[in-house]
Amino acid sequence: MRNRIMLIGAVTIALAATGCTKGSDNAVLAKVNQTKITASDFKRQLEGLDNVQLEQAVVTDAKARKEFLEDLIGIELVTQEAKRQGLDKEGDYKKTLETLKKDYEETKKRLDRRYQDAVRNELFKAVLKKELSEKAGKLVPPTDQEIKDFYEKNRDKMVTMGGKRLNLKDVEPQIKNRLFQEKQRELYLGYIKGLREKAKVSVDEKAVETLASSLSVTATLQMQQPPAQAEKKDEKKAEDTKK
Repeated sequence: MRNRIMLIGAVTIALAATGCTKGSDNAVLAKVNQTKITASDFKRQLEGLDNVQLEQAVVTDAKARKEFLEDLIGIELVTQEAKRQGLDKEGDYKKTLETLKKDYEETKKRLDRRYQDAVRNELFKAVLKKELSEKAGKLVPPTDQEIKDFYEKNRDKMVTMGGKRLNLKDVEPQIKNRLFQEKQRELYLGYIKGLREKAKVSVDEKAVETLASSLSVTATLQMQQPPAQAEKKDEKKAEDTKK
């Protein structure tokens, strides 16, 4: 049943692939008693779909699209029957509904924060492009001497996983790239320093220490977590990201 429900969502791709527009989102694909099933309903179901094969089937096969519609009709019929029996009035259902509501609100908060982070990131990139792109374009690449000096200073670290020492020729491109990135960062830090001198910035050192302690505890717990639980946690993070 889970696969069938997930299958329904892929219709969004099918509609998009066949030229579906915003205006056709309200197109009524079917009616179940007084309830309308629209193209938008199909699209909403697609959001959680992660099966490429199912998506492709709906995009390319009319029979698969029809099966999606039949699945959605079946779900609506079952839902209406549950309401007819008064199951939506029972205590267990209401408790579940409250849990779902809380989960939804938490998910919405996370999405709102991610959106705000994305907006801030775009502003960040826009001002750096405006203020620093020209200066960055004039940065001089690291000289051969600078590359050699870095290698000599870090010679003991220039080894493979097996312990074999790497010569300068082996790591020259990586060193050159790193040194150039450091020059770019110095340019950025200089820009930040100028902004900071004009602003009022304060740091609560006590709060930072408290944060450090909590991060340490979290890291310790994760290290002590059994592999199965750690894997499950990673899967949950992936699901939250998709939402």
